Amino acid sequence: MDLFEKLFKEKKFSAQLIHLFEKEYGDIFYKSLEFIQKDGPKVKKNNFLPSNLKIWSVEGAKKTYLVYPNIYCQCQDFLLNSIYRQKKYQMCKHLFAQKLAESLNQFIELKFEDKEFKGWKKQF
Repeated sequence: MDLFEKLFKEKKFSAQLIHLFEKEYGDIFYKSLEFIQKDGPKVKKNNFLPSNLKIWSVEGAKKTYLVYPNIYCQCQDFLLNSIYRQKKYQMCKHLFAQKLAESLNQFIELKFEDKEFKGWKKQF
């Protein structure tokens, strides 16, 4: 079982789990925690109805980023380190934060009508 699966199952951090995340992921773990702990969650699950389309977004310091879990983030760090440099984890702090938030169920869930999608996506 990987660390995220364990976190999803337990729904909270134990001292041991924090140590394992820190050992495995280093600084990206702590940077990502800020998106769910500092000033409330900044990770959003945007649901469009009736199509049931789900799109995640993460509010960064300067802008909000579109995130496709385990696949893509539109930030510069993802482009440089995950795509070009092919870093070990293939994740930026926004992707990591989304994964943490979903595992802990600590995100904001928003609902929109499908007809609002065109206007909603302009923020990106």
